[in-house]
Amino acid sequence: MNGKGACETAKVPRSGKAKIALSAAWTFPLNFAEIVSGDGKEVFRERINLNNTLAFGRNQFEFTVDLRKRKWVRLELWDIAANGAFTQQVWLE
Repeated sequence: MNGKGACETAKVPRSGKAKIALSAAWTFPLNFAEIVSGDGKEVFRERINLNNTLAFGRNQFEFTVDLRKRKWVRLELWDIAANGAFTQQVWLE
């Protein structure tokens, strides 16, 4: 997130717009990515459709998300067989 990885602390710009970039390799076609974040009271989820991927793929993804007033963020990837992978959180300032 904005160049920071899991368990690191990233600064969120005043606009709240943050860039999440990742490289992924998978066996089954992907179903969706989910950006999960929280503000200390609520948990927020933003789902991104990835069902246009094929089996045995590899790609770099970049997502822009509004993280204004959030304290942490993490990313999940899910394939069509309901297998999931996720990152540890990135702390936000």
